[in-house]
Amino acid sequence: MMDSAASRVERVLIGFAVPLYLLTALSIAEGRIVLLSDSSPNENSWALVFGSLAVLSTLLYAYIRYLGSRPHGSSPLDKVFSRESEEEMLVRLREEQREADVSSMGSAWAEMEKDHLERTLDEEE
Repeated sequence: MMDSAASRVERVLIGFAVPLYLLTALSIAEGRIVLLSDSSPNENSWALVFGSLAVLSTLLYAYIRYLGSRPHGSSPLDKVFSRESEEEMLVRLREEQREADVSSMGSAWAEMEKDHLERTLDEEE
């Protein structure tokens, strides 16, 4: 069974966040990020980017986990990547394709009827 795109994104986010947390810890250890002290400003403002990205990655991971088994389409992120398994996605896309074929069949039938009526009208003239 193949994983959903969301579960793959979860793994990528964790793989992205963990090294960023390590870089943040190293920045704190080297004194590039100073916490709980107003006396010396941060030496390197880029060092804060690592921690910020790590927190954002973790929050996005937590949000995807929070969505869990909710139905597809209940989150704005479902437009970016699906939380359905590939089998469920395939079934849903086939159903949408069938519905699109049925809905377009009415317009195709109307187009054929219009063409037939135009030919009949041309023959009568």
